[in-house]
Amino acid sequence: MYGLIYNLRFCILLLLTILGLAVKAQLRDTLINVGNHNLHFTLMEGKGIPIIFESGAGNDGSVWLKLLEPLSNKLGAPLITYDRAGFGKSEIDTVNISLTNEVKDLKTALQQLGYRDRYFFVAHSFGGNYTMKFITTNPGQVVGTVMIDIVSPYLMTMERSKSLKREYASELDNIKKESLGFYHLVLNYEASTAVLHEVADKINVPMTIIGSGKSPFEEPDRSLFIAALKKFADQKSNRRYLLAQHAEHHVFYDEPDLVIDEIVRLYQQTEVK
Repeated sequence: MYGLIYNLRFCILLLLTILGLAVKAQLRDTLINVGNHNLHFTLMEGKGIPIIFESGAGNDGSVWLKLLEPLSNKLGAPLITYDRAGFGKSEIDTVNISLTNEVKDLKTALQQLGYRDRYFFVAHSFGGNYTMKFITTNPGQVVGTVMIDIVSPYLMTMERSKSLKREYASELDNIKKESLGFYHLVLNYEASTAVLHEVADKINVPMTIIGSGKSPFEEPDRSLFIAALKKFADQKSNRRYLLAQHAEHHVFYDEPDLVIDEIVRLYQQTEVK
C-alpha cells in the first residue's frame, strides 16, 4: 500500500512538473528584421486577437513578464512583448530613429509574425505615445487598449517637453554610453510630444486608463499629472478611468491583479463585438 501511494504521489509530481514546463515552453524569443536592424520579441502563443505590450521610457519588454502567465491562463490569447529599438536585445538604426518610424517597424514585425490587422494594446507611461500613433496609423485595426499611467497631452505641453529635454542636456554623454535607446528618446522628445498632440484627439477605440496615486513627479506636478490623465479619460464616453491610489508609476508591479482584471475585462468586451 505504501508503495502504491508513493508511486501515485510521484506520478502527480511528475505531471505537475511537465505541465509547468509546458507553460514555460510557450514563451518564445525571436529577432525580427525590420530593415536596417533587428527587434527582439517575446511571445506566448495563443488564439484570437494578439495583445501587444508597449513599455515606458527606459524600459524593455521584460517589465511585463509576470503578467503573461496569468493573462494566458485567463484569456488564451497571443501575448507579445518587445524591446523598442536600442533597448534590451533590440538593435537601433540611429540614422532613422523616430517615434513614427518605430511604429512602422512594429507593424512590419507584427506582420512578419503573422499578426496582420487586429490588435489589442497595453501601454505604460511613454509607451502610450507609441500606442496612440499606432492606432491612428492603422485605423480600425486596434480593438481596444489599456493605458497605464500614460503621458497625457494635457500635461505634456511642447514647453514642458523642451524643459524636460533641457534637464537631461548635461547628462547626454553618459546616457549615450549607457543606453542608445534612451539617448535617442531624449533627443527626439519634442518631436515625440508633437506626435502625441497630433494624434491624441483622433483616438476613438475603447480604452481603460489606469492612473497611479504616486505618479513619477513630485508635488505640485504629481497632482497635475493625475488631473491631466483624468481629463484625458473623461474626453470620450468609451473610456474608463481607474485610480490605483496607493500604487507607484509601474502600477502593474504594485497592483498586478487590478491591471490583469482590467485587461481581461476590456479584451473580452471588445472581442465579442
